[in-house]
Amino acid sequence: MEQTRISAPVSARAEIDIAASEREVWTVIADIASWPTWNPGVREATFTAELEVGARFRYATPFGSIACRLTQVDAPHSLAWEGRLLTLRQRQSWRVAAGATGSRVRTDASMSGLGARLFRRRLNERLQGELDALVSLLKLEAEVRYAAPDVEPAGEGT
Repeated sequence: MEQTRISAPVSARAEIDIAASEREVWTVIADIASWPTWNPGVREATFTAELEVGARFRYATPFGSIACRLTQVDAPHSLAWEGRLLTLRQRQSWRVAAGATGSRVRTDASMSGLGARLFRRRLNERLQGELDALVSLLKLEAEVRYAAPDVEPAGEGT
């Protein structure tokens, strides 16, 4: 997976292996309107445009509503956006690559602006914890949603 350097005052990265194909993982990430169904940190998400660079969407967190713009769309490999919440400028990206047993997923997020500079330490710790939880939630959602059906029902063939 390519490496990106984040130079914002607040930044974090999390990676995880998911037992689902790149396309399946991408489908979960790119379905912005469905984020609240698997991510408890998103209370509401509104996306009605085409999934393309420049498209706008909004999602609500316990801290407020964030208006975002897609900055990268490369199905099924990457999705990125930027948005603002109060004095924070936020950016997040997802990278999905083939892995040994499914997909390797990485997310990078950063915050800049006055709030990020003033509360750098606290926000770095919080953001890292949120990303660690987020990739685990994504893994659970993708693996449950796309679990392979049993090849042979229990009790048959004996």
